[in-house]
Amino acid sequence: MNLDITAEARERIVNSIQSEDQFVRIRVIAGGCSGMTYDATIDSNMADDDEVVYQEGKLRVVTDMRSGLFLDGLMIDYSDDLIQAGFRITNSNASKSCGCGASFAL
Repeated sequence: MNLDITAEARERIVNSIQSEDQFVRIRVIAGGCSGMTYDATIDSNMADDDEVVYQEGKLRVVTDMRSGLFLDGLMIDYSDDLIQAGFRITNSNASKSCGCGASFAL
């Protein structure tokens, strides 16, 4: 699986993690005008069907088996521009996305 996190995003995420048992959970859920959207949270409870899909230093990214099917080619970035500051999640394998970039289709 190819998942990439930029240095700026990695630093922002690591600063949000408050304990060693916490990780980033990424799920793919139905929604948005293109059909699917990403949901990312800080979590500390691993489920039976969870897998670690990225680990570097204190940063772990975990997903469930179903969502993992949609994470190959994922890029997590952070932008501090004035108009749309925050995390940006894009997937190079997406066949289309909505105008605002919040949802995608594969």
